[in-house]
Amino acid sequence: MEKQHTHTHGCTHCSCDNPILKIFKEELFSAENLTKINPGSGKATHEKPQTLMISGGTIRPMIGGSTANVEAIGIADGKVVITGEKKDVEEYMVKNHPGFHKKELTGTQTLLPGLIEPHVHMVPTAMMHGWLDLSPFEEQNLRPIYDLTSVGLIINKNIPKIPGYVILGRGLDPSLMPFEEINGKKELITINNTVLDGINADTPMMLLSASMHTLYLNTKALKHVFDHSTEIQDNYKTVERYISETKGQLQEGLQMTPALKVVKLQIIVMSIQINSYLTDLFKTANSRGVTFMYDAGLNKGSEILLTKYFETHPELVRTGGAYLCSSQEDVDKLDPYKEPDHYKPVYCGHIKVVSDGSNQGLTGYQSSPYLCDPADNTGVFNFPQAGIPAHTIPPSYNTLINTVVAVKGWPLMVHANGDQAVTFAINAYQRALAQYRGAELRNRIEHCSLLTADQITNMLQMGVSPSFLIGHVGYWGYAFKKVIFGEKAQMLDLCGSTLAAGMRITLHSDNEVSPLGPLRMMEQSITRIMERKTTSIEVLNSAECITPEQALIAVTYDAAWQCYADKWVGSLNTGYFADFVILEQDPLTLTTQASQYMKMRNIPVLETWVGGIPVYINDKNAKVVTEKDMTLSENQ
Repeated sequence: MEKQHTHTHGCTHCSCDNPILKIFKEELFSAENLTKINPGSGKATHEKPQTLMISGGTIRPMIGGSTANVEAIGIADGKVVITGEKKDVEEYMVKNHPGFHKKELTGTQTLLPGLIEPHVHMVPTAMMHGWLDLSPFEEQNLRPIYDLTSVGLIINKNIPKIPGYVILGRGLDPSLMPFEEINGKKELITINNTVLDGINADTPMMLLSASMHTLYLNTKALKHVFDHSTEIQDNYKTVERYISETKGQLQEGLQMTPALKVVKLQIIVMSIQINSYLTDLFKTANSRGVTFMYDAGLNKGSEILLTKYFETHPELVRTGGAYLCSSQEDVDKLDPYKEPDHYKPVYCGHIKVVSDGSNQGLTGYQSSPYLCDPADNTGVFNFPQAGIPAHTIPPSYNTLINTVVAVKGWPLMVHANGDQAVTFAINAYQRALAQYRGAELRNRIEHCSLLTADQITNMLQMGVSPSFLIGHVGYWGYAFKKVIFGEKAQMLDLCGSTLAAGMRITLHSDNEVSPLGPLRMMEQSITRIMERKTTSIEVLNSAECITPEQALIAVTYDAAWQCYADKWVGSLNTGYFADFVILEQDPLTLTTQASQYMKMRNIPVLETWVGGIPVYINDKNAKVVTEKDMTLSENQ
């Protein structure tokens, strides 16, 4: 295919295909390591689910996707047993569950079904928890100052005292740093070994970009890699050549793998604590109202690790996921699909195929080059075929998608960021679904970043739904508009148009590409304010703003449907899990852009419950009341 970066098949570029997990999966998930991670065979101890009736405040069970209120809800044996008027619920509980407890919501307190993250990466996120966080985020907000100086301060405050230790950093994002002015044109900042030497020239450091497409090394680290890698020595002959040719910018698996193998032992030792890191991840999710997470890239090792985790730890969140397939060989081995008919932790609902990279990492596959350097860059397509022109879908890619859907009968999640990757995904779906004979599948396009009206119509006709990484608009929208895409940024995350066409959509974080937080994702889909632009408020394509009600449905009812979890979660229907969140304020009362922007994400989560058990209680006595909190509470 024309104008492709030189890359190996299945290149690395984002959380959907984590390079660390890919390179070291055999070592990380070896029997020896799994034994170290899960010593012993003790079973998790679980609290007994509470039997209670909740009334007062605002209760929105989202039954059938409706945002209507009910007066009360009854819970027993970890499930919802009744919803409706308070007198009816109380009569039922007295008759069927005597001795139940009563819980009264007050003022603006609001009960909703547990919020859902329909596309995350649990094991890779937890595995890299111990790496130095160099991301642009503080909690769910962009850092007020994010540049090389601020990153340098973080690095130099955390210099290890262990001899031979290499600083491992994650989340470095040049696209959210101040732009460079080059020949009168705005460009993303360039990071290389000399730039990193200006931060610290004495300690070797390897910093993984947020897109996971690039590993940045200072000169000390380049020398360390050369001295400890015979592969690098054979390829480059001298350390001076290695430094001059790479400039500390190691691209894709071909260049990254040898460097990462040098620090393999350090990475594996850090990963031994992954169970505690998973617990931290799930607790963070609970503190943001999340009760269900769908992993968009399971493999056999991560599935085993998560299953063992839930055998020995309380279930703070419900979990499911998609199994990652990277080749025709992978999909040929698939068993025929069987839709999940009962819940179990880490159930598998989809197959996942990653077709391209990350738009902010300049590896999403485009029909025309990015506006910024490097010149003539159209990104990366992960399934190229020799002799096939750039804008022609490779027959082998069609075959792969057809095997998953039409032959094996699996619902599919296709990662597609660039407009050409989205076009290929839609075309491949059209061919596969024309041959598919079976029950309706909940096929998805992940991120689905750049769309046209015709493509929305095609997706609707096929029953293919999008899951939007809405942080592309809120966090990266300004960079896309000013440097990366220009006016093409108007095509980003067309939530309003897809809903208007009659599609069901979801919102996701792709954690850890962006922070966990369905309330924040609701806010960004409602306001579409570009948060990187700090001098004034600017909205990216206001026609695509959606209503608070539509956003709430996207992170509850429709998210459960998209993940094949709608028989258990996503609403508080009778017989469903008693998974719910209590907020200090109803997000649907934030009806103007002024009240929505940077407010919805800050609504305090008071309690999060899973299966009738409280898994998060906000200690309000320990909470510092800020002006922002007072603003949120002004109507109470």
